[in-house]
Order: sequence, then C-alpha cells, then structure tokens
Amino acid sequence: MIVGVVTSAAVFVAAPAFASDRGGGDYHGKPLASAAVSTEGLGETHPAAADISADPALQVYAFQRDGVVYLQVNDLAGQVKVIIGNAGDAYFALPAGKSAARVSLPGQRLTVPGAARRFEVYRAQDVVLVRYASSDGDIWSIEAP
Repeated sequence: MIVGVVTSAAVFVAAPAFASDRGGGDYHGKPLASAAVSTEGLGETHPAAADISADPALQVYAFQRDGVVYLQVNDLAGQVKVIIGNAGDAYFALPAGKSAARVSLPGQRLTVPGAARRFEVYRAQDVVLVRYASSDGDIWSIEAP
C-alpha cells in the first residue's frame, strides 16, 4: 500500500496488493492510487498532515520519504495504532505504538477470525486498509478493493 515522486501537495502511488483470508489471493494490477502525503511528522500524536481516514473512529495519515510511503493510523486520542510502509512490491509494519499491531500483509497473511467485524479505514484506487475487530484484538490488513 507505494512508490512515487512526491512534493508537498503530492501524489501517493500505491502498489496494488492485498492480504486477507477473506477474499485472499494474488493481485496483479497496475499501481494507481492517490492521496495527499506529507514529508514529515511520521509517528507523531497529531501530525500536521491531512486526515484521509474512511473511518470516523480513526485518523489516517500518509507520509513519504526516500521513496517509501507510509500509512499511519491513530485513534481519536492520537495514539498510534499501526504504521504500514510500502516500497515497490514490499509492504511492512513498523514497530510503532504502545502495543504490537497484528498486520496481515501481502505474502505474510494472518488468519482473520470468522466473527471479526470488518471496518474499512482507508481506500485508494488499488488498495484498501482494513481493520478487523474481534475479541482477540484488531488485525490490520492490506487488501485489494
């Protein structure tokens, strides 16, 4: 969920891919997705960046540095929940926040409990960030739209 040349009001290009046991499989599309990105503030409680969240209970911020794009998800109090990075076809989760986030990434899928509730957190043309909420905690997942 990312590579591209970025300026201050720039474009965020996401490499399409997804990882979930619900609707899983390989995704071989072309990278096309856009949203405003910032070049500083990654990891901050309330970064000076646009909130691009599709979920009113969360805040999502996009950042870019040295060819890597990051999506940071905070709760409404500003606590960092997860940061997912992307460079080319590689997706990774950063060790950010107070607790270790469980993240389902392309090539590194986690099993989503059948009773988990699905919340779409961020959507671009070729990639979706989803939060699956269950009694065992949240699983964050990179998926195809």
